[in-house]
Amino acid sequence: MTGTYFPCSSSGRIHENSPVDEETMTINNLYPKRICFMGKRVIVFLIGLVCCGMASVAAAEESLDASLKKNFPQLHYESLQPSNIKGLYEVETARGIVYYAPDAKCLIIGNIFSMEGKNITRQRHNDKILARASNLPLAKALKVGSGRRTIIEITDPDCPYCRKAAQALSGKDDLTRYIFFYPLSKSSADKVRHILCAPDPQEAYKESYRGLLDKKTLVLCERAAVQELMKTHQEQGRRLGVEGTPYFIIDGHHIVPGADIPVIEKLLAVPMEKK
Repeated sequence: MTGTYFPCSSSGRIHENSPVDEETMTINNLYPKRICFMGKRVIVFLIGLVCCGMASVAAAEESLDASLKKNFPQLHYESLQPSNIKGLYEVETARGIVYYAPDAKCLIIGNIFSMEGKNITRQRHNDKILARASNLPLAKALKVGSGRRTIIEITDPDCPYCRKAAQALSGKDDLTRYIFFYPLSKSSADKVRHILCAPDPQEAYKESYRGLLDKKTLVLCERAAVQELMKTHQEQGRRLGVEGTPYFIIDGHHIVPGADIPVIEKLLAVPMEKK
């Protein structure tokens, strides 16, 4: 398992799922699912194999990309490149990195660790996310504060842990927050529209995350600019491969998935020049 996830769904059910189902290990589990979650993600090393037929020398005779598409046509991926293990290739999907062994016609699902205990898979995935984050259109985000330290937030107004994190960050000095809304339900989307339609979006945001809009009649404008802005916000969450809210990028260097306030506070306590 990679932690406990709390989906913001209308059913109110609590699911406990890892990003890749450890029991079935099917390719369908690599498709993105969006959830609301909190807390630390404790990773237990697990390698799963998804194989297609028997190993064959023919795999070496066709291009790597063609081989992967032929053997796993339902797998959607963004890039394919050599890993640091001979004969094993890194496949970047919307849900993270998996590995392809073309000679064995298998996908390997799990994390690779170095002898020193470094999670190479997670580091590679985080590096890719941080590279994308450096090109986010911050001018389109809801900006709160004007400090030297920066936090990019992917958040959902109805997610209780997003609200918890928002309250914890609201009192921080020397902080600039760039907020992108990633609503997981119609109720959340309506609140986002209300916030972005408001004469004072920052104040509407604060009201929403204090729960003051939960039983209030919302003002939902139909301005095309707001519609486009909502789409832009959601696109950024998809670009980063965000599967759950809240999700934070601290000072452009550190990723914190979930409302892990102690970790965020620890990162913000470190002087910028030492990072």
